Amino acid sequence: MKRHNLTESAALVQMIKQFFDGEQPQFNSELKTEVEEILQEQLKLFKEDIDLLKDQMSLMQQLLDKKTSVETTRRSSSSVNNNHPRSLLRLTPKTEEELTCRLGVNRGNVVKEFDKGAEHFSHWSQQKDPSGIGWHRRGDGLYYPV
Repeated sequence: MKRHNLTESAALVQMIKQFFDGEQPQFNSELKTEVEEILQEQLKLFKEDIDLLKDQMSLMQQLLDKKTSVETTRRSSSSVNNNHPRSLLRLTPKTEEELTCRLGVNRGNVVKEFDKGAEHFSHWSQQKDPSGIGWHRRGDGLYYPV
């Protein structure tokens, strides 16, 4: 286009004529070398992009495998906890304030619900607890997991 001082449309017409007339464009060696260099450069960029995508896919696969492994561990740990109630004792006793935070309620609610009876409180706290654990209060004033 530039060498023959043609517009884009004129260059397209010329290319189409050459294609249908069977004429092969005459490339001088300098132009051919320039085109080959451009193609090699583009090919190198595509290969770099492909390598980058492969690395990203590998990283995503590793993260997915790690997440799956953690979820499997949590599930098996959860089933162990359900089969062995003693493992709940790992939870430390809570003060009224700590239990209020854990259950996500107002401080007065804990006292009000406890006053309704131990069984009621255990059931109520189990519904509020993020892990579904029921709580009860002992004589020392601390709350323990059921």
